[in-house]
Amino acid sequence: MALKGTRSRSADHSGIYRRPRLVVRPRRLEDFAAIIAKPKSFPSPVRAVGADYSQTRCASGDGGTTVNTGALDKILDFDDGSVRVQAGVKLGTLVRALAERGLELPLTPEIGNISVGALAVSTLPQPSYQEGMAQMSSCVAEMKLVTPQGRQMTVTERDRDLLRVLRSSFGLLGLVHEVVLRVETLKPVKVDYRAYSFAEFKAGYAGIVAGGGALRFHVAPFSDRVTVERRIPDHEESVSRSGIWQVRNSVMRNVLPAFGTSVGSVLAAPGLRNAVLSGVHRALNATQARAQRGVVLYAHEWMRELPAESWKARHTYSLWAFAQSDFPRVLEKYLAFCRAYYKQFRYRCNLVAGATRLHRDRNSLFSPSYAGNMVTLEPSSPGDQGFEDFLIDFNDFASAAGGIPTFNQTRALQPDHIAKAFGERARLFAALRRRTDPLNRLRNSYFAQLLD
Repeated sequence: MALKGTRSRSADHSGIYRRPRLVVRPRRLEDFAAIIAKPKSFPSPVRAVGADYSQTRCASGDGGTTVNTGALDKILDFDDGSVRVQAGVKLGTLVRALAERGLELPLTPEIGNISVGALAVSTLPQPSYQEGMAQMSSCVAEMKLVTPQGRQMTVTERDRDLLRVLRSSFGLLGLVHEVVLRVETLKPVKVDYRAYSFAEFKAGYAGIVAGGGALRFHVAPFSDRVTVERRIPDHEESVSRSGIWQVRNSVMRNVLPAFGTSVGSVLAAPGLRNAVLSGVHRALNATQARAQRGVVLYAHEWMRELPAESWKARHTYSLWAFAQSDFPRVLEKYLAFCRAYYKQFRYRCNLVAGATRLHRDRNSLFSPSYAGNMVTLEPSSPGDQGFEDFLIDFNDFASAAGGIPTFNQTRALQPDHIAKAFGERARLFAALRRRTDPLNRLRNSYFAQLLD
């Protein structure tokens, strides 16, 4: 069957327009080589897309060809300590299939819509348990791809340095069609929540990060609260769930984003909108610890699936990572920044900001925790008016504070942010990309601006 393309100018689920000229859906390895080899039929840039949930224009088509890998959706083989899958398999599908066999990935994604192909070549930091494993691409043990010259390539852990580069190459060095991921035995995880005032959090921070487990923070700048979520493997395997946990889970996944959208559109007066949001956040903090303290569950049970219709539960965010030792100071400055920004522009983020502790992970070139333990800061919004303007100032604040961004999750990035954060690593990657793809077959305007 001939490979056909369809015209498209649609937006992705974060509201970012990709604007490719063609969208193609390959079903065989040979299709990838054919797309690369025919620039007249399949114009540049050629950009692979899985579920298309990136928060930036990293996959933008720019009048070129978008390769939708959704038809490559087969789990090929379960082996001892690994699983082989095609690039279009969604992580939620894979994680559930692993759980049926008593297995799981070393890290469990927060969102199940992401494709394995995107996981393999992008930066997706997750709450980590130990050094060496703090982003999803670190689970990749092998990948098969087609180079910008149309050649098939298989890269394994024997090619350690090349695999490190490919794990954060964002499709600029080749189109991935098959991936091998490490797996391990499924284990229950105990989830505890504890709420602190900012002063209490700052005073107890050293003990919080020294306490072990995977850490996720929920920051409410206008409610004087930081909620600490700690995940610890439960060796007693006493899985338990409460009804209120199920309710809370549904609220966090579905109700709050939709509520944030409604507040932003219905309540025009900033003061009234601010009062309503603060009240909701206080109520959530008051029930959160009671809802989840002592709950033991399997990791895949907290993974969420975003709806295909983005308007039903919009959730956009932007991510920067900061040195773990410096996070209390950064957080204090961020709180002051949010309040000053609201005072001047009458805008505040409708959703609670997230933050994640990342252990040192040097398995990919652009790992946010390449230099050491880090904590992310992730302002979140349902995509309401004013968020993109807020991020322009927030990015400058984060960069000045020594933050590390990601190409796929940090919105409104500028070249100087990349140069300051990655320095020689960015220059080395840009040089390698130019040598690998001198005709810029896979490069779009987003990476041209940030790297070249």
